[in-house]
Amino acid sequence: MRMLVLLVFMVMLVGAGCNRQPEAGPGGLVEGDFVKISENGFDAADHAQDLNDYPWSMAHFTPDGAENGGYLYVGTWNRVQQWKGFQPDRQPVYPEIRRYRPDISATTWETVLDTRDLGLDDHARPHGFRTMKPYRNASDGRLYLYAGGRGDNTSLWRSETGEPGTWECFWSVDQVGSIRGLAVHKDLLYMSFYNDYSMVDKDSEASPANILATDGERVWEVLQDGFGNKHNVGIFTIESFNGWLYAGTHNPLQGAQVWKLEGPDPAAPPVQIVSGGGPRWLNESFLTMQVWQDHLYVGAQASFLMRMIGGIKAADVIRIGRDDTWEAITGCGSIAGEGSGFGEPSNAYIWSMCEHDGWFYVGTYDIMPGLSYMLTHPGFILGIMGIDCKAETSGDKLLLLSSVEMLFWRKNFGADLYKTRDGRHWYAVNLNGFGNPDNYGVRTMMSSGGQLILGLSNPYDGLEMWAGK
Repeated sequence: MRMLVLLVFMVMLVGAGCNRQPEAGPGGLVEGDFVKISENGFDAADHAQDLNDYPWSMAHFTPDGAENGGYLYVGTWNRVQQWKGFQPDRQPVYPEIRRYRPDISATTWETVLDTRDLGLDDHARPHGFRTMKPYRNASDGRLYLYAGGRGDNTSLWRSETGEPGTWECFWSVDQVGSIRGLAVHKDLLYMSFYNDYSMVDKDSEASPANILATDGERVWEVLQDGFGNKHNVGIFTIESFNGWLYAGTHNPLQGAQVWKLEGPDPAAPPVQIVSGGGPRWLNESFLTMQVWQDHLYVGAQASFLMRMIGGIKAADVIRIGRDDTWEAITGCGSIAGEGSGFGEPSNAYIWSMCEHDGWFYVGTYDIMPGLSYMLTHPGFILGIMGIDCKAETSGDKLLLLSSVEMLFWRKNFGADLYKTRDGRHWYAVNLNGFGNPDNYGVRTMMSSGGQLILGLSNPYDGLEMWAGK
């Protein structure tokens, strides 16, 4: 069995190198404009206890009556390598919500919600905050910052001020999964649900994707059948565009889809815009959406199954116009002449997008740091496969594979950041996780306070926050 596992992952490494180099381009931010604005995991003492690995969500929020311009908030996911399904004896996770306080210091991240303090058991407590969105309730006109939770009990949290002690669970359902997307559309807050535990937990089953809506008082179901396709088992991203709510699905068998719907009581049925993963069916999920320059840009996730059996596959970017025609930004038929993953085979996700100062930025997830870890920790691999690995230890490493890893372009391991001013000409800002190859993904980004803030996922050293100005 071990030999089979090793052979599979050796195949996955083939062709993983990248020859592209950072480019200045005709404007916008360059690599040297970015500085680190946090300790790893936000602060050493807390990270040692809770392992803040992912800056899973991000939003700028200015409460009503605030005398300043508000703050940037970040929700975390902890102990990623002990994710339920990967490790049967996982430790409890205690995610947090932090906010950036540059008025105190350039690296101060204040804790506004620590789930350790909630007094909830592991079933009721959120295991992470996957998405955030400010929303002014249609029901009473009050402005809140909402945060979508992930856990054994899926929940939606909110605060009217963002201050410590003000966060409340607004809605929950006793169902395993997470709120993957939040979007404000026609005065309502929409949320998309997915049982992401089903990817790795044999006792947890996926069901057709659904969308819910709230006015800040009531919550009701808008869609419950995966747009009539049982293989649409999740909706990973939603966004309001051109008077419609657009939704990107997770469909590992047929390729991701994009649909649009009018609202909670549509006068017309949902309309399919993209099928079969767009440029290719290996795009099994559409992960992120962002409106820019009269288009809806959509980033994909490459097939997990094909990464396991057929080598590394990169993800694509598409854009949808107001007439609902779509164009490939990367991959087959690219209008930009860019290969999948911007030419980097290991860019398995297009993870984040953001406009800043007239330029559009795209961040990726690089699968190579994770593969490197798995190749050198066989116990982790066997655990994923459901094989008893209690005898394995973190020190049980395959030195041969550690040596093989060095044959590849490790200097380019880590998340990538790209930029464009027109959607057709793209420039590489950074290609190695800003100098740390274990920063494997630009999970979140936001233009805030005149800076482009990046949240880098790192399950080995702890998350990092960077700012470009």
